[in-house]
Amino acid sequence: MQLTRICFARAISINFFWHASLYLLFSSFGVTAQTLHDYQREALTNNPELKALQYHLEQSEEKISVAGSLTNTKISAGYFVQEPETRTGAQKARFSAQQSVPLFGIRKAQKETARLLSSVEQNNLEVAKNVLFLDIKRTYYNIYALKAKQNILKARYQLLETYREIGLTALSTNRATAVDILKINIALNEVRNKEEILKGEILSTEKEFNSLLNRDGFEAIHVVDNLFIPEEEPTMVLNETSNHPELLRYEYLTNVVDARLKLNKREALPSLGFGLDYIIVQERTDMEISDNGKDIVMPMVSVSIPLFTNRYKSQSKQFVLEQNELSQQYEAVHHQLENRLERAINERITSRINYDTQQKNIEQAKQVEQILRARYETSQIDFDQILAVQNMLLDFEYNKVEAIKEYFIQTAVIAYLNVN
Repeated sequence: MQLTRICFARAISINFFWHASLYLLFSSFGVTAQTLHDYQREALTNNPELKALQYHLEQSEEKISVAGSLTNTKISAGYFVQEPETRTGAQKARFSAQQSVPLFGIRKAQKETARLLSSVEQNNLEVAKNVLFLDIKRTYYNIYALKAKQNILKARYQLLETYREIGLTALSTNRATAVDILKINIALNEVRNKEEILKGEILSTEKEFNSLLNRDGFEAIHVVDNLFIPEEEPTMVLNETSNHPELLRYEYLTNVVDARLKLNKREALPSLGFGLDYIIVQERTDMEISDNGKDIVMPMVSVSIPLFTNRYKSQSKQFVLEQNELSQQYEAVHHQLENRLERAINERITSRINYDTQQKNIEQAKQVEQILRARYETSQIDFDQILAVQNMLLDFEYNKVEAIKEYFIQTAVIAYLNVN
């Protein structure tokens, strides 16, 4: 009996030392470890998808300055092989310059179209940032849950080790059997097996997280050592989802199509061209006349008339159909966002309910465990019941961690959908 009490004292000492070491370990990480916000800022700088979108945005901004530019000036030169004779002398060479000038605000419409296209790219970059932040949060909380389960298994293994020592002591007094010890050993093997599986899952999830930050896949990720669901649900101010960047994208695209439709109508109108011909004339030597050898300067004006307008009419119809398509896509995405937001709110409430239920189950299971521990002093140890309670506790604690993870993931989803 005395030896058994010593075993329990050793177990308490071991548990205290393990928890203290764990606390010091995480405390040392806290000095230099990155926070979730730090990881997000790092991703903004390093994520290759965001970099690509940023370069694409800069390209679209450069196109604004190019849009509406005049077409190239046409310059030509010619030499008369057979010199045509005129009254004032023979024509030697001819130089021409032509420039077309779009009318009816075409250049302004082209710049406006390019500016609206740049707004679409800016919105795409904003959506990509928000999606990236959501992916980072979701993966971060998955890592937290896996490491929390790992800590649960470590504590469970040490507790089973304590029970094995108790069983070995009880075996010498015929209050336990070799079968009981074998069952505890099997339970220890199961815990070790789950620990090894968790290690692989943690490495895989950390690699996924590192890829979001564009860093080495095996770099360690530091997460908070404990998360708690707040006792009271935080007050939420739900914004209208019609202002969500995913929906604004369709508004920007509709504006682009509208600008292209107006530009197409203007391009179907006539345009003007201006030019200048300069002809070099050789002086005549056979007679004296006025303006002898005087060069010829001939200003020119041209008009480009689109006689065949079927192309412009067809493009206008295509733009109208594209507007209708974007309108339907807007409605579809709007409904999806509203459904996702409602589902996220409900799942967060469900997570809180599950958390409270698992917390009660854990407290009651621990009470049962204490009763079973006390019974060994006066009667034979029932290791089947102890192991059953341990399995229940493991399930309850796992479910509690899952509830915490889902609560914070759904909070992140709500923040993503509720953004303005």
